[in-house]
Amino acid sequence: MENSPFTVERLLQLPVFRGSEIMAGHAGIAKEIYYISSVEMPDLTGFLRPNELIITTGYAFRHEPMLLCRLLDEMHRIGSSAIGIKTRRVIQEVPAEALYKSNLYGIPLFDIPLENSFIDMTHAVIDQVLQRQAFLLREVREVNQQFTNLVLNRRTTELVVLIGNMLACEAAVLKEDGEIESATSQFDVRQIQQKRPIQVGSRVMGYLAISRELKEQERFEQMCLDHAVTVLAIDFTIRQSQQLQREREQESFLVELFSGSAHQEDLLRYRAKQLGISLRQYHYVIVMRVQSKVEMAQKERDEQLAQVYHLLLQKLNKPGVHARKGVVINDSLLVLCSSAFAEADKQKADAEALMRELALLQEEFSAQWQLAVGIGGAREHLADVPASSREAYKAIAVGAKTRPKQEMVHYHEILVEDLLLDNTGHPVLAALTSMLIEPLVRYDEEYGTELLATLGAFLQSGGNTKRVAEEMFIHRNSVLYRLERIGEILQTDLNDPEVRFRLDVAMRVWKTQGVDIHSFE
Repeated sequence: MENSPFTVERLLQLPVFRGSEIMAGHAGIAKEIYYISSVEMPDLTGFLRPNELIITTGYAFRHEPMLLCRLLDEMHRIGSSAIGIKTRRVIQEVPAEALYKSNLYGIPLFDIPLENSFIDMTHAVIDQVLQRQAFLLREVREVNQQFTNLVLNRRTTELVVLIGNMLACEAAVLKEDGEIESATSQFDVRQIQQKRPIQVGSRVMGYLAISRELKEQERFEQMCLDHAVTVLAIDFTIRQSQQLQREREQESFLVELFSGSAHQEDLLRYRAKQLGISLRQYHYVIVMRVQSKVEMAQKERDEQLAQVYHLLLQKLNKPGVHARKGVVINDSLLVLCSSAFAEADKQKADAEALMRELALLQEEFSAQWQLAVGIGGAREHLADVPASSREAYKAIAVGAKTRPKQEMVHYHEILVEDLLLDNTGHPVLAALTSMLIEPLVRYDEEYGTELLATLGAFLQSGGNTKRVAEEMFIHRNSVLYRLERIGEILQTDLNDPEVRFRLDVAMRVWKTQGVDIHSFE
């Protein structure tokens, strides 16, 4: 009988309860009993437990029989199972209201013969409860073993199905964000009645959801649910450990790749594939640099900067196989990208899509930080990726000087500047800036004008004076006047294509002054 619940009905079949008769509350004879207490004190509250059997001589009610009604109220509130009274010992008659409440609450109220010993009854009940508890523990141990074996063999879906079968409901494991990871065939999130958190340490990694609310008396089912949550926590721990190990291996691979220390293409591709890094025909690098907008102490800056990069990496390096993987190296976030296209505009479109993904995250720190993005040229071989990363760094550094309003710069946009940087200090370039740029710089300093800025906007717009006026927020006639004055100072004709070419080269040389060409090596 140990495999069946120990109910009030079974209780009254025990030899030590022979002769007991139910006076009221017959509807509750199926209630299960977990505990037994003898009550002889007038204080009737604060000690009762759910599914508890109360036995008494009625001594506490001898002067005030209506206290029995209060005890029934408290038993109903707590969820106790039944009450037995030796009615012919102290009280001769049970109040009619107590019988009414017994029937109302479905709490069996039975008469115990005077000759029945409380000690014998208590021992018999405890023996039955312990037998039942031992059986449940054996059953739960077997269930826990099944759960553990399924988790260790990475068969989470079968585990969820087993849970559903045991609890006679639909079940699912949900990720931290509520996304369904595995579920029984008929599971619907709208059916969720109970959801238990799956914790690893103090962090909630997911949830075990079921489509019905377990009752408190369903002890076996509750214990199965507890064990399921425990083993799922183990599963999440294993996966978290594997993911962390994979991330460390990916980070190590990327650092090695960007450093240029590995050159065997076949080996690089094999390792990338093993680490879940998607490879297409072309590879290029995006470099992101987070820069502070406000003054702060070095320690505070370093701590906050590390946090910002961590958030960016979390968003970027989602688990799974993706065409982008990032790593932080020397205060920069380097992203290895794979693409089916070699064109710069396609790469820039991909980078813009990435920035849109990070847009919400950027909003969180945009008040204190700004993001500068450089994109390197595409390469067919992984071994050539370091060259793309150097180009991305150049795009950031040169773009900051030549395109300060542009957050994202592709290397192909600064090809001419790169060529000029390779020839830094050349006499011809020095002569061009001396003749065509420095006179305007001196004039602006002396008279507080913006002739050099106007010339730069004019050259960059291809000679479109309307666009220059819009960019500088001045009237077009002012633009024409300034261009005329520039021509007079330089003694040149700005409409001459040859003059414009020389001015453009000189302007690019001037803007790239101060760029450290050795920092890209």
